[in-house]
Amino acid sequence: MMQRFIAILFCLLVTESAFAAASVQDLQQLIEQQRYATAAQNGEQLLQQNAGHAQARFLTAYAFQMNAQQDKAIALYQALIDDHPAMPEPRNNLAMIYLEQGDYDRASQLLVDAINTHPSYATAYENLSQIYKGIASEAYRRAISESSEPAKYSHDIQLSAITQLAMVEEEPVAAEAGESEQTVVNFANQETLLIEQVKLWAQAWSSKDFAAYTGFYSSQHRASFDTHAQWLAHRRSRIERPGEINVDVSDIQIKWRSDNRAIIDFRQDFDSPRYSDKVIKRLGFSRIGSQWKITEERVLSVL
Repeated sequence: MMQRFIAILFCLLVTESAFAAASVQDLQQLIEQQRYATAAQNGEQLLQQNAGHAQARFLTAYAFQMNAQQDKAIALYQALIDDHPAMPEPRNNLAMIYLEQGDYDRASQLLVDAINTHPSYATAYENLSQIYKGIASEAYRRAISESSEPAKYSHDIQLSAITQLAMVEEEPVAAEAGESEQTVVNFANQETLLIEQVKLWAQAWSSKDFAAYTGFYSSQHRASFDTHAQWLAHRRSRIERPGEINVDVSDIQIKWRSDNRAIIDFRQDFDSPRYSDKVIKRLGFSRIGSQWKITEERVLSVL
């Protein structure tokens, strides 16, 4: 009853300036500004409009977590795990809460489950490693001190929390004031996106589309050259040579380094009138703004 009264009162009092979380993007911005109390409040308002919106639930849970409202964060994270069992991110962040509470068994199991649902999820690997190191360190401390105090496995362990979901299909959130409807927010599968990037990169190279090919790279990429401009001139001289080029990629494998960094290894078969080879290639991708760009390129081995 009280929640209903609050919701009605909010609708009566809300103004354009007061409605700070009209969209998930606004909620994300509040979190980036570390305004966790406001983010938590506005996240609850957003969920009143669409209780099943996964990204809104995840961001609201994160805001509660950072605002020391652990019970509310746990409830939202657990509900996300139940509704979206393939997501590793809620498990990762929930593990942080249980670690802080001294429940290292539950924290460890959540991270193991996160890895099982998403084998390339680097954050969970790193966090699980930190927990195991903490357990070993605490065991050593107790052994040499003969302490009778309860073990504190979370001592000096800093786990990584995240605020982005890699993959989820969303339902639309209620429209902002003045809009007829809210655009459906779709969160793409980042692995699928990156694999497609590699294939399109090879396709642009094969078709000798210099602008499209170089567009896959960071504006700072220079390989072994002194400047990006020198690298561009070198690549242009190679790509625009007479004759057809064929670049085929296969056996693509992704290794996550962080939420914004991925290493992709694959087999590359290159053929041109002047030169042909078969190699294992590595491209390093970094998320720059909202786009993935190549920031590293090298040959790992010749086949």
